[in-house]
Amino acid sequence: MDGTIRTYLVGRQNKSVPCDIALPATETSVSRKHLELTVTGDGRYYIVHVHSRNTTKVWRDGAWIPVSQDFVDADTPLRLGRHETTVRHLLAMLGGGHAAPQAHGADPQSAAPGYQWDPEAGTIRRPRRS
Repeated sequence: MDGTIRTYLVGRQNKSVPCDIALPATETSVSRKHLELTVTGDGRYYIVHVHSRNTTKVWRDGAWIPVSQDFVDADTPLRLGRHETTVRHLLAMLGGGHAAPQAHGADPQSAAPGYQWDPEAGTIRRPRRS
């Protein structure tokens, strides 16, 4: 990493609050200004939930955990409102070479065990419970 710290605003596409990473306007459970995503100078990812109504959660130890701020891995499943994604996918939406670095031996479409990338929906799908 070059030591540069970058912070991106993530939110629902809208006309009043421009976002660096805009999720589809149809994702109404995502706030217009939902999350700040910081790529630290040493390549880590720090998220800050910035809207009080719609939650931000991370998938840890088999459960969705609400967070206000935390460090996460590129492939940790995130839930913004009801929209599921990862830091890797959010950064890929930026284009321009800001994508998260590939973990050694990792599949770029992979997430936590049992989770699968759904290219049609553009999100991570949780495993079905039996």
